[in-house]
Amino acid sequence: MASILSRPPQNIPNSGYFQKPCFFNRVSSAFTLSRVEIFGPVLTISTFRTPQEAILKANDTAYGLAAGIWSEKGAKIHQVATALKAGVIWANTYNKFDPTSPFGGYGESGFGREGGRHGLFPYLETI
Repeated sequence: MASILSRPPQNIPNSGYFQKPCFFNRVSSAFTLSRVEIFGPVLTISTFRTPQEAILKANDTAYGLAAGIWSEKGAKIHQVATALKAGVIWANTYNKFDPTSPFGGYGESGFGREGGRHGLFPYLETI
């Protein structure tokens, strides 16, 4: 069963789905928290024992906007990044963008690319 690791929400609207920033611990891949794209200050935590298990869990979704990998071993970062289905993959950081790089999701998290040359191509017509 998942447990919430934050203080109870206060001063939130009476209707709708709202949550103050929080973490959910021991989240199974069968939980709704793992199956939907949550746009908010919510982090779900699940454990893994091997890089292969982490890849299987990360790719077990219809979504794939972004991913972050932390490791001291560059080869392991490249191995895992190659196997992940995500639009943007960061190594030893998160949410750092190069404005010349394209951005976009994978699966139901987006279509096409924005930014960089890849983001301009749909607007160009060549003769």
